[in-house]
Amino acid sequence: MTPTLTSKETEGIRLSKRVADILKCSRSEAEQVIVGGWVKVNELVVDDPAHRVSHENIEIHSTAQRGKVPLLTVILHKTAGQSCLSKSHHDIWKNLTPELRSKQDRSGISLTPRLQKFLQCAAALEDAASGLVVLSEDPSMLRKLQDERTPCEHEMLAEVQGSVSPDQLRDMCPTGLKTSISSENPEKTGLRMAFKGYQPGYAAGVIENTGLRLMGLKRVRMGRVLMAPLAPGQWRALMPYERF
Repeated sequence: MTPTLTSKETEGIRLSKRVADILKCSRSEAEQVIVGGWVKVNELVVDDPAHRVSHENIEIHSTAQRGKVPLLTVILHKTAGQSCLSKSHHDIWKNLTPELRSKQDRSGISLTPRLQKFLQCAAALEDAASGLVVLSEDPSMLRKLQDERTPCEHEMLAEVQGSVSPDQLRDMCPTGLKTSISSENPEKTGLRMAFKGYQPGYAAGVIENTGLRLMGLKRVRMGRVLMAPLAPGQWRALMPYERF
């Protein structure tokens, strides 16, 4: 039996058609603009291209020109214990809320639930580590950050228990890994590590193989993008001019 549509479902036209008419772009480009959170209907963001409209006021963010909108990339300050991979109540996607959005975010984008589904994590941190994490819907961005042929540099801050001997420091500098002491006191030593590419557990393994006890590990930079000034748990959208 064919379902009967209500009058509300049949009245008006699809939002994607209205946006395509306004921007003079294709229907698929209009859908990308809508899903991206760039369209408001009567001052409320609507991310469903099938939403029906008739005489409502349609606002399209100035960033969306002729249906060409930048694909979203988000940087986030992950806290230790959160997962970059598993979909659990501890995963990093739970941070993507208006309350945890940094005041430094000047993108103007509305991060809708529909858009969040397209975000994937690149160069994921292990659960025990904290710091800079990248989520993106841009396939070229994801490929670049995970390409082993042209890896970007990752900068990590580590804390180890006690002092670090010259021999231990030398052992933490295998080929391609630069390690230096950033702070030191009788209880703990801070280390700064920089290396190309990222494999979960690599930095922790290098430290622990010297006999040192790792107390904390944080990624603070990927390529040219710094985590600062994001507080733990905060996120912001990457601006189009920022490059890794």
